[in-house]
Amino acid sequence: MSRAVVSPLLLVFVFVLSAFAAPADAQDAERVRIRGSNTLAHALVPEVAQSWLRDIGYTGIRVDRSKPALTEIHATRDGQPLIVEIGASDSARGFNDLIEGQTQIAMMTRRPNAAELDAGWQLGDLGTPEQEFVIALDGVAVVVNRNNPVVRLDFNQLRALLSGQSRDWRELGAAGQVHVHLDSSAGAVRDLINERVMRGTAFAEAQQHANARELIAAVAADPLAIGLIPLGEHYGAGTKPLAIADGGRAIAPTRTEVVSEDYPLSRRLYLYGGQMMGALSRSFALYAMTRPGQRAVARSGHVAVTLVPGRERRVTLGPGEYRQLVDNAVRLPLSLRFNFNGPSESGVAASVYDSRAVRDLDRLRAFMQLPPNRGRRLLVIGFADISAGSTMAAMMMSNDRADLIAQELVSRGLKVQQACGMGTALPVAGPRDAAARYRNERVEVWLL
Repeated sequence: MSRAVVSPLLLVFVFVLSAFAAPADAQDAERVRIRGSNTLAHALVPEVAQSWLRDIGYTGIRVDRSKPALTEIHATRDGQPLIVEIGASDSARGFNDLIEGQTQIAMMTRRPNAAELDAGWQLGDLGTPEQEFVIALDGVAVVVNRNNPVVRLDFNQLRALLSGQSRDWRELGAAGQVHVHLDSSAGAVRDLINERVMRGTAFAEAQQHANARELIAAVAADPLAIGLIPLGEHYGAGTKPLAIADGGRAIAPTRTEVVSEDYPLSRRLYLYGGQMMGALSRSFALYAMTRPGQRAVARSGHVAVTLVPGRERRVTLGPGEYRQLVDNAVRLPLSLRFNFNGPSESGVAASVYDSRAVRDLDRLRAFMQLPPNRGRRLLVIGFADISAGSTMAAMMMSNDRADLIAQELVSRGLKVQQACGMGTALPVAGPRDAAARYRNERVEVWLL
């Protein structure tokens, strides 16, 4: 009789204690607050955060998504709890939270604009590698049926097809009515296409699919289809990606062209922190730059910023001198770009190069120290934008840029076979692009 009464009372007592203890632990836990873009908050940052926690010795890791637009990752180390809060909203809201001290790290799919930088002046120099972290890349591949003879589109042609202004493939060398296919769950895909391509023009009526795999299968079965999928999805045997041009040469979404950011439908995904970032939040942001962090990026479905060369391919575009130079060389997946935002207080490298280029120079040194690459030489080729003013000025600028990078590589103990400029050859963006100079004024590095 007494056992039948005591047991339920004991269970109630334990339940009450646990109900009070759990909030107390959560309340006392140290927190790393990360807020901003839903694109990063959905899978990318949670995957990297869990990998980071494991690597720095935390255990009992569990993910709590019980609150709308909030992911909490709970973990413990040496009896001390830690919670990583990942709040999903948008880039603007995340940056505003950083300004107001509501978050330690802002997640953004773009750089802060001029108004945001003015509002956040107290945060420090947000263009430096100490505060700006390019955690990953994402973007959009434009796919058609494998039997479609079309192989490239420019932005104007793509806009006409997606908006219904062009309804027949005959205008592009194929035949039949255009069928547009979209993934209803891919908000990031639609956002990027709206920003880069549509620019206020509405999409035409399209066949909607629940996910990218369904869309790819539908395009493979429809000779007149065109669809949009996230970069990184497998195309399958029945579809092919198109090369896309934004006023420059048409560029296919190969891994090298995407990671180098030459492909026009790719973009960076950023983390930003103030100059007074806490130790744990800085540890997380720096971890995201490491090889283990980038492996977590790849697991999340995004494009990692890692230095893995593609296969040697014959180059058929560009001046004869360029094609001869790169014959039997392998392009490394980076385009080193420069900082046009004025001087920085964080040193010469951060002043001259953008934050990703600074990190890529270090990645390149580590890559060349790997046993298969020791003793090999590098080829450095610079390019300029048409805004240089004349053919001669552009050639001089591209040579200067190539020489500058070559000096950086030599100072890091690397061997440079040759450095030269190609002027305005092979532009990746046209004059109408506001960022044309930034995108075109770049330096390629090839492995010999």
